[in-house]
Amino acid sequence: MHHGVAQVAKQMHLLFFVGRGGNAVGGVNESFSFNYTLENILNYSRKFNDVHNLNVTGLQSIQQDKFETTNISVNGIPAETQSYNRLGDASQITGANTNLTEWTLLSYMGRVNYDYKEKYLLTATVRMDGSSRFGANTKFGIFPSVAFGWNISEEPFIKDVAAIDQLKLRASWGAIGNQAINPYQTQSLLGRTAYAWDNTAAYGYRPNTIGNPDLRWETSTTKNIGLDFSFLRGRISGTAEYYVTNTTDLLAPQPLPTSIGFGGFTTNIGETQNSGIELTLNTVNVDRGDFQWTSDLIFTKNKEEIVSLANGKVDDIGAGRFIGQPLSVFFDYKKIGIWQTSERDQALAFGDRVGQIKVQDFNNDGKINADDRQILGSAVPSFAAGLTNRFSYKGFDLSIFIFTRVGQLIRSRFHDNVNQLAGRYNNLSLNYWTPNNPTNEFPQPVVTQEFPKNGSSLTYFDGTFFKIRNINIGYNLSDKVAKKLKMESIRVFASIQQPLILAEYRQKYKGIDPETFVDGEQGVGGGEVNTNISPATSITTFGVNLKF
Repeated sequence: MHHGVAQVAKQMHLLFFVGRGGNAVGGVNESFSFNYTLENILNYSRKFNDVHNLNVTGLQSIQQDKFETTNISVNGIPAETQSYNRLGDASQITGANTNLTEWTLLSYMGRVNYDYKEKYLLTATVRMDGSSRFGANTKFGIFPSVAFGWNISEEPFIKDVAAIDQLKLRASWGAIGNQAINPYQTQSLLGRTAYAWDNTAAYGYRPNTIGNPDLRWETSTTKNIGLDFSFLRGRISGTAEYYVTNTTDLLAPQPLPTSIGFGGFTTNIGETQNSGIELTLNTVNVDRGDFQWTSDLIFTKNKEEIVSLANGKVDDIGAGRFIGQPLSVFFDYKKIGIWQTSERDQALAFGDRVGQIKVQDFNNDGKINADDRQILGSAVPSFAAGLTNRFSYKGFDLSIFIFTRVGQLIRSRFHDNVNQLAGRYNNLSLNYWTPNNPTNEFPQPVVTQEFPKNGSSLTYFDGTFFKIRNINIGYNLSDKVAKKLKMESIRVFASIQQPLILAEYRQKYKGIDPETFVDGEQGVGGGEVNTNISPATSITTFGVNLKF
């Protein structure tokens, strides 16, 4: 069997602008994207003696992506009516550039599925992937996996137990690869630069990036054991999982001292481990006549830690990576209060003054410096849980979804940008120190200082939150009413999105939404609440569904 998918996208941005009393300027920015996937699949299935089931699958796949950009900008378009349609008539070309980025992925896979009486199950898979993003000798990676299943409920000693509908034990081991880096990281690239040749201006090229020809696949190997269950004719069902994932050869940026001319390069730096449990539980709490109440619970708990780095089990403080800790941690000074009037002499000994931030002397050497920074926490929560309750009575239905995340630390950039405490700009309304309000929360505003000393220590908060994500309520009019109106069905509904958020960060410290990305996404750092994030909103919707 052959299977292919191709995607083509083209975008064009046009610019034309005439300044007051100035020349007309214009430009064209164009991008073209082409991506295709071609797969060849071979499948074989056979049943032996009515008890043995065998399925064999072979796959060959190739994926290629090409992205091109072209742009030109000009100044001095002769007539406004030309707009961006005759840029060649302009008196000056202010910019012109083209660019091409390509990558290719070639894959082979073989898989065998076997089961005996659908009671004992085995799946074995091996795949080989080759990526153009890696070096000439490291393009290919081999990733095997094997999984076993045992339908315990099919055993004679369980079949006669009326309370058990399904009981299945699963175990698996497998490896997958990650190639999530930009193309051309294996090559040392050049960048254009300007310089003086004698007294004449000229252009040349200089090294712009450090290439790493030894870049190779990042590999994650997971061991997993799980149990699927259903009891009492489906009244109680769910799954329980325990997993351990070891990721080796992590693809990550390695910072370098800027004095050498480069900020860093991409490399394979070490090993991490993730372990945890995932539980789902579905229950039918009440099912009597016209009334039904069901619940769905999801619970997750994950522990993330760095096992080794480029230099073995040695912390990399410059990169913010620490053995035994999650990949992203907050490493900074720890605020332990505000210097009070009774601590004037002690504050002076540390070079501080009353009313300002008191940070912990972590190494007890009588001074505050970089050696007093410590790991404050991470964005990885202790656990997360969600619960959905659904109720129905005759034509009415109601669902409520609540969610909580507990134990993570967040960094509020909101308390950087709008908490300068200098008296010159709008500021958050906070409990700050004054002689008549000797609080330990925020320091005394000082008009002559733009930001408080050690002000970053004010930006860390407990990120625990509880949310009602949504409430939906509806009513289905009877078939008799619908038929009178010549319709199949009529449903009236209302929904409220995020009607309640409970969090110390939000209620006490004037923050916005404490639900952050665990890892950096969309331009926002992991565990950070940034001022470019839209505040949490509550949306109420009313509607009618009519089916003819």
